[in-house]
Amino acid sequence: MKNSIIVLAFLLCSLPIFAQTQAPGPAGTPSIEARLIELALANPAIKVRDYERAKTVSELNKAGASWLNYVTASANLNSVTLKLVDQNALGTQLYYPLWNVGINVPLGSLVGKGADVKIARRNLDIATAQQEMARRQITAMVLAKYRDYTKNKALLELQRESTDEDQAAFEQAEAKYSASSITYDEYNIASKRYKEGQARIITLERDIAVSKLEVEEIIGVKLEDVTNIK
Repeated sequence: MKNSIIVLAFLLCSLPIFAQTQAPGPAGTPSIEARLIELALANPAIKVRDYERAKTVSELNKAGASWLNYVTASANLNSVTLKLVDQNALGTQLYYPLWNVGINVPLGSLVGKGADVKIARRNLDIATAQQEMARRQITAMVLAKYRDYTKNKALLELQRESTDEDQAAFEQAEAKYSASSITYDEYNIASKRYKEGQARIITLERDIAVSKLEVEEIIGVKLEDVTNIK
């Protein structure tokens, strides 16, 4: 019972320390992944999608306003308004309109323009969907590449620790083999394990360098410029 109370008191005292170690960064400071996403969304591939959508918006506006090109107004003047004939001499002429004004709207053209507007709207929908799809794809890509990078760094750290142990075991086996206290097969097993560990380190270092380059290609800046921001 006494031991339980001591353990419980220790855990309670440790809670503030644990909370401090788990506390997030300063308020308003974005995480590394948030900064990576922000930089990735400024990628030229995304800008192309933005430009394409802006283009389709302009095309829609143009299609919606171009029906005015098919509307024509006409007016003609009769002989009275031009004062070529005496109005008093033409009794019935006064009952005719002095101006003849008309507006011509080709119905076939209006039907065609309605279809053009619908096509422009669908193109805008397509461009909007492509823009959103590109944003999602590049977000997933940069996060996946960055997580590959951090995973390989963690694996490299573990592999180095393991290889250090294998190196120590190999050096001991080498000394024992020189003293003829172990067989060649035992020495060879230790040597092979150590060399395999070295090969895995080389592979992981290469994977880290590649994933780092892939992240930097997406975000357009050095990865250190993002991860070193406090």
